[in-house]
Amino acid sequence: MFDNLVRDKMKGAQMTPAPINKEWIESGDPQASLAILAYSDDRATSTMLWECTAGRFTWRYNCDETIYFLDGEVMISVGGKPARSYGAGDAIHFSRGAVATWEVKGFIRKVAFCRTPPPRFFVAARRIARAVYHRLRGRRDGLASAPAFG
Repeated sequence: MFDNLVRDKMKGAQMTPAPINKEWIESGDPQASLAILAYSDDRATSTMLWECTAGRFTWRYNCDETIYFLDGEVMISVGGKPARSYGAGDAIHFSRGAVATWEVKGFIRKVAFCRTPPPRFFVAARRIARAVYHRLRGRRDGLASAPAFG
């Protein structure tokens, strides 16, 4: 640990079983595991390594999750739309409340950046407060200062 603001002991994180909810599994016997690599002090954000064997399941997101795929291949469909293929080097984002069907072809490994957003009414209240603040200060576009470019 460098200091209270930096965590540096992420190397060698142990993978632990992370079973997929049995009610979500549609076919196969997908076996998942994860390692938590980092998290914020308030635990609102985390970074984890996740991997899973072959199978088809529907995932329900209870947080915002940005994914970067490291290895393997998966077909993902959202909202009844045709499935798209993702693999090493691809990225995708799911907002809290999203539902996606995953079909893992053999094996998939990803890094997931997860954030538990505050309740929606807090977000709305913050937006209103910021708008009021900026109007009182004479700005109508909500920016604290002029854009750096353009």
